[in-house]
This record gives sequence, structure tokens and C-alpha cells, in this order.
Amino acid sequence: MTENNRILMVQPYHQLVEKAVAAGFEVVSIWDRTLQSADYLREVARHSRELLYTDFGDETALRTVVRETALAHDVAHVLHLGKESTMLPTALEADALGLALNPPEAVRLLNDKAAMRALLAAHGLSPVRSAVADAPAQVGLLMGDFGYPAIVKPTRLQGSAGVRLVRSADELLLWRREVEAFGYEGPVVVEEFLEGPEFSVETLSADGVHQVVGITAKQVTDGDLFVETGQLFPAPLPARTAAAMGELVTALLDAAGHRFGPAHTEIILTPAGPRVVESQARLGGDRIPHLIRIATGFDIEAAIFEALAGRPVEVARAERSAAISFFQLEPGRIEHVEGQDAIRRSPYVHDLRFPYGPGDELPVTVHSGSRHGFVVVEGADARETEQRADTAKSLLRVTYASALLNAVRPGTTAPMVPERTLLLLGHLTEPLRIAKSLGLNVILIQHKDKFDPEQARLADVTLVADFTDWAVVEPLARAAHQIWNFAAALSLTEPGLEIAGRINDLFGLGGTGYETARLLRDKLAMRRHLAEVAPRFAIGAGPLTDRESLASFGREHGYPFVVKPVDLTAGFGIFKVTGPGDVDPVWRHIEALRTGGVDRGTTLYQVGGYLMEEYIPGPEFSVESFSFAGRHVVVAITEKLVDETHFAELGHAMPARLEAADERRVEAAVAAFLDAVGLTDGPAHTELRLAPRGPLVIEGHNRNGGGRIQTLVRTAYGIDLVRYALAWPFGLVDALPDRPEARAAGCVRGLLGRPGTVAEVIGADELRTHPGVLAVDIAARKGTVLRAARDNWDRLGLVAVTAPDTDKAVLLCEELVATRLTVRMEGEERTQASAGDGARAGATARAGGEEPAGAGRPVQAGGEGRPESGSAARADGERAAKAGPTNRTESGGRS
Repeated sequence: MTENNRILMVQPYHQLVEKAVAAGFEVVSIWDRTLQSADYLREVARHSRELLYTDFGDETALRTVVRETALAHDVAHVLHLGKESTMLPTALEADALGLALNPPEAVRLLNDKAAMRALLAAHGLSPVRSAVADAPAQVGLLMGDFGYPAIVKPTRLQGSAGVRLVRSADELLLWRREVEAFGYEGPVVVEEFLEGPEFSVETLSADGVHQVVGITAKQVTDGDLFVETGQLFPAPLPARTAAAMGELVTALLDAAGHRFGPAHTEIILTPAGPRVVESQARLGGDRIPHLIRIATGFDIEAAIFEALAGRPVEVARAERSAAISFFQLEPGRIEHVEGQDAIRRSPYVHDLRFPYGPGDELPVTVHSGSRHGFVVVEGADARETEQRADTAKSLLRVTYASALLNAVRPGTTAPMVPERTLLLLGHLTEPLRIAKSLGLNVILIQHKDKFDPEQARLADVTLVADFTDWAVVEPLARAAHQIWNFAAALSLTEPGLEIAGRINDLFGLGGTGYETARLLRDKLAMRRHLAEVAPRFAIGAGPLTDRESLASFGREHGYPFVVKPVDLTAGFGIFKVTGPGDVDPVWRHIEALRTGGVDRGTTLYQVGGYLMEEYIPGPEFSVESFSFAGRHVVVAITEKLVDETHFAELGHAMPARLEAADERRVEAAVAAFLDAVGLTDGPAHTELRLAPRGPLVIEGHNRNGGGRIQTLVRTAYGIDLVRYALAWPFGLVDALPDRPEARAAGCVRGLLGRPGTVAEVIGADELRTHPGVLAVDIAARKGTVLRAARDNWDRLGLVAVTAPDTDKAVLLCEELVATRLTVRMEGEERTQASAGDGARAGATARAGGEEPAGAGRPVQAGGEGRPESGSAARADGERAAKAGPTNRTESGGRS
């Protein structure tokens, strides 16, 4: 050590001051009193010769205090081992005084994320594709060429603040809003998304010689926020991999000109090798020095001052394993906490921090500063250490002031952000994946009969309950809103639509309310409402009360007419009454259904009231639209492919083959209908017919159409309406300016067979490999019992294809289904069940009745076959069975 043993330390942690003094130095410290508690600063002052205060946010004031203090105390060095935000101003002033341990440029190159990336590129190190925007608002301009997914990093924010994985323009918009909350307007580096486990490399340098102290394995939150949830030292790595990481880091430090002190460099181990994520000229956070000391006995903090004194420093090998693991708790007001003493008594626990008690509010974790505390443990090896960390954390018991919910939660789920939290009712798995890809937190209320473990892994919270029963859902929704304060409630499955509307109304969330959802689900209420507010859509309609009401309706409105449940879907329970002779058999069918209920497809529907309405002649279409604050944009018009002998839909073709004038009439009718029922935002699936008097609505739904219609929309128009439905309530998508142009066409065919028991399905796997096939969904399996087709629940499955235009798509789908796919029934030989025999022969799964629809126009109504959807009023032409099921409930199922 030189004769002058005085050093000036900026933002020194109290243990660093203590260790500097132990190494023989006198320390003058500078702190911002707003950044630490009074007790903490008293501990710093206790070991310092003098403690001075300044505003670290005022660069000029900081540099002035550094200069005046250094001169007044005649210090030998100025040392900054704290937060990187004030390192460069300190280094610049120290350099001007000749007291810097590192050149200011070295500090800048390491701490500035964009400068570091450029430095690596200039030296051919750690190749990572990147670009720099001058401000957050300009990042979007880069993304067209850069592409998604990408990592966006504000270059001057600390830790994980503002660092996010963005997969789309929607997620980029969400990120911009988050960065605005930091008040950040500086440069942003955009980098390719690197896949692989994360590590940090701790080094200690003296006179430009770098020693690798060790490598730590990181755990981070699932999703796109990259908040660190734990550190394990030493990382369990092969020696060759660890050496490669160390060599990469020392090359970076050499390139930057780093001369003295610690450096903390973060690495992702990609399939192509280690890649630098970022680096800082400081010690690692998250108690990493403590982990190193537990595992090796080497005190990297004390070693800094040994090296500064000119004494040799030798790094020790790890003999044990150590970890820090952070609590990941639900946000909310704490009522009671217990278990801390039990954690502290555990012989393997070195430290516990949980700075919360009764009455405190646990924050939402969005960055390192909002985490909930931690435990530090040791073990003989990595596996034992991680197990002990989990055991220690499990001893902490937190009770919240609000009622807790008995919910299924994945163990790694981080606390939720209210403004991006969505309550979903009864969805399939794919919408959950989309919601998570949008960066949303999801609370799922799922029926026990529909529960899928994969949904629980995706959702942040899963509540298993009957989401169709408001008496069940209301208390759950109130408790969930109190705890997680979700910003939107949504269902795209038919039985959940009215309940979602009630939740929106209850909490004033916006979106579709109960009254609109009720009008769209209750077909009788819809008919009465349209008669009052939109006479252009009015047709004769009334409730079915008894057998006589059937006969009376026929006498008043004429035959044929349609009878259907007021709120069912998929064509279930619909009948066409063609004359007085049908009244008695139709009435007997309805009485049987009221007694037996829904006997297939789903348990989520009940057979309630029935509606009678005039039969609407003409070709049938369904319309996918999306509404943006009252402006309705038609995205796609689909024509129906049907067989007049039943109401199991044969399929759909998109875009519909319509004359331009008819297309405009359909668009205008849909907009008028949605205005009439009060739908202002979100998706709609509207079914109508081009009747002689003009387009007449059969029914509508505030959800997306099913039966693979969404697959056709994505293929033909490049628009994912499920994604729009999830993103629009959070402002994560821009409104469509106008109806999109089709770039391709598609066709879906429903597969029918004759009654009997399925022996095998032949050709499905080969069919899936055809370049024009989008999907092959086969519900039938060996042993499946088939009956004569009456509605969509009687179909064997679906095949979806794409082609350059609609005619080609319909022909391709018909050809492939007729020649490539065979369903052999029990009692048939393989030679009997040859492809092409036709569905009515029972051998081949063909989308047809007596003859294929081919490239012809739709003849009659169909429903998209959603076991959880709506209904429709229609029946097919002269060949319909007189007392058989005819006008089925339409509505799309889920794609």
C-alpha cells in the first residue's frame, strides 16, 4: 500500500466501507440520503472518516462534491462500486483529477448496453444481431427490418427495468407504456432473442489482469419481463463450457480497457456458444458475493481492497453450493405472516429477508426492486441446495386481508400486473397461449369437465368452477378482482358470454355488457328486440308453449317454419315444420329433448325454452367482424356448404362467392344488426341469408366463429381474430382501417358417416402431409358409435384446406376427403371400405349427403359445430326430412 491510504467511495455499501477499513484504508463516503434508510446510512458513517450527502440525480452537484471532497481529503483514489447510473459522472471527475482506477471510457463501454454491443461487434466477440433507437418511440421504426421476436433494452436503466421480450407490434406498444412509467426517453438497444440458460460471470481485475472468480446460474420469471428469481453458485457447468465463458468475458474486459475492480457480466449459453447479454463494472447483485463466500470461503468484497493495496489475491475453488431464492407471492394486503422463525432455525439457511408484516401491501413484481424478499441457503451440491431453498420458502405462510381463493397455480408464476390482467371464462388452451404471448396475466375460470392441466400451467391462476352459473361466478369474480384487480373479463365460448357481460357490468370494465350478450344468446329476446328497433330484420316469431302453439303458428305465418331452442348451438334440437302433419311428431321430439336434455357434445347446456320463427329462404352466409369503439369492420364472409337432409354442416368456403352488390348488402346488414343489439367492441359472428327481401339475420354472437373458420380467416386474410379479441381490451392492437383484401382462399368440410361402430380411421396422417391441407381434425376413433347425422355433434371431424381461390379450395377439399380418408365400420372388410365410396355408403368419411356440394353455392343453413356456442333459425329446401331435425342452432365453434 502507498503512504496515502485515503480513498473516496461513492455510494458504498456499508460492508464495503467496513472491509476497506479492515484492509488499512481511510474512507470518505458520498451518499444520496433519499436512497437508503437512516439506520443504514448511520452504519456507513460509523466506518467512514466522513459521510457526505448529495443528490445523485443532479450530475453537476455530484461531480462538484466528488471534486471538492477528493481535494479536501487528499485521497489517493476515487472508487465507485454502487449503482451504474452514477458511475460515469464519478469516473469523469476522478479522471480529471488523476484519481481514476478505470478510464471513463471503459466504464461507459461496459455499462452502456448499446456501446457494449458495438464494442463486441467491433472485436468479433459474441455475435448478436442488434440495432439502436434514439428513443423508445423510434423502436417501432426499426422492427420492420429487424423482425420479431426481439429483446428491447433501455440503455440507461438499471437491472431488468424496462428489459422485455417483444413478439409483435402489440407487445411493443405495451412495452412503450411500461417504459413511459419510468419517465425514460433515452436510447434503446434492440437485440435478437437468444434462447438458452442464463449465467453471470464474476471477475476481479488488478492492473488490467482479470481473474474469473466464479459463474452463477440464474433463474428468471417465465414470460417476457426477465425478473431474476434466484441465483445458484457455482453454476453446474462442464469445465470446457465454463472456460469458454471466462475467456469471452476477459476478452470483453480487455476490449473495454477495464483495469481495476469487479465486473459482473451476464451470459446466455446458446446452441452456438456463450453470448454476452450485458456487463457492468461492479459487483454482482442478489447477494452473489455472499454466495461465493459460502461456497468457496473467498470474500470478493474484501479482495477488492486487498488488490487496491497491492497485495496478491488468490481465488478459491468451490467446496459447497449456495443459492439465493426469492419469494414469489400474490400481491395484496397482508393480514398475517408466520414461519420466519422456522426458516431461520433451519441449519442450512444463512439469510432471510421478508420486510413485510400485517397491514403491508405486497407489490406486483415487475422488476428486481419489487420482489418480495429471499432466503439464502447452502448445500453439498446444486440439487440439494435448490431443494433446500424450496423447503425454506414453503415455511413462510402469508394470509391476506381479502378472501383467498382456492386456485390452481403453477409454482413459477410471478405476481400479476393489474392493468394487463385478464379474467377468462372457459377457454380452450390455444387462446391461453395467445394471451400469454401478448404479455397478459390470465385468471382462468374453467369448468371441471373442461379442465386441462396444460391450461393450469399457462394461466397465472386457474379457478375450477361452473363458469355458466352466475351464483357461483359472482363471489369468485369479486374476490379475484379484489386480489388481482383484473382490467378486463372475456369469454369466447358460448356458455360464458353472458357471465362475462355480467362481470364487465359489475366492475365497469367496458367491453360487451350483459344486455347485449343476452340479446345475442336468447334468440327469442333478439327477435323481439329487432322487431322494435330494426324492423328490416323482423320476421314472424314467438315462444313455443304447447302443441297447440305449433299449430297456431303455422296457421298464422304459414309453412314451413322453424322450431329451435332459444339458446343452444351446433344445430342441436332444431326442427323444420313443413306442414300440419309435422306438428305432432315435432312436438313429441321436443318433449323428449326437454326430458332427456343435451345428450352429447357437452354438459354445459340445458334445454330450456323453444322459439318458433318463419323459415327464411335463400343462400346462407356467416360473417366474421370486429368492432372498434362502435365502428364495425367486416373481415370475412363465409358461404355455407350444406346438405338439405340434415343440419350437420358440411363445411364453409371463404371468401364467399358473392357479387359485389350482394357483398355490400351483407356488410351493411351486419353493421345495422350489431348497432341494433348494442355491440361496440370485439368480435362478432353473424349468420344471415340473402332472402328475396334482402339480407335477414338468423342469429349473431359476440365471439368468433368456430368450425375452423378462424383457420380460414388467418389463411385468407392474415388476421388472427382470436388474438384481436384478447388484445383489443388492452389496447395492444391497432383498429383495422377497413375490410382486408383476401390473399388466398380456404374450405372446411365436415365429415359424415353412416350409423354403426367405427373399426378404424384410415388416411388421416397421410392427409395431413398434403401441402394444401391446413388441418385434419378427426373425432372418431375405434369403437366410436355413429348415428344418422342430425347436427354438428354427429360429425366425425373436419378437414380444412387452402387454395388460390374459393372454387379451387372447394374442389380440392372435396377431392381429398373423397379419395384420401376412409372410416371403416365394424363388419366391413378393408376392401369394402375404400376411399371414394361415399359417406352415405358408410365406408368413406365424405362431406356429403346424396351428392357432394362440390363447387356449387350453399343451399341451406349450417352451424359451425361448436359444442359451446349459439343457434340459428333455418331449414333446408324441399328435400328436408319432414319431421326430422332441420333448422339448427348456428354459431361458430372454436377453431
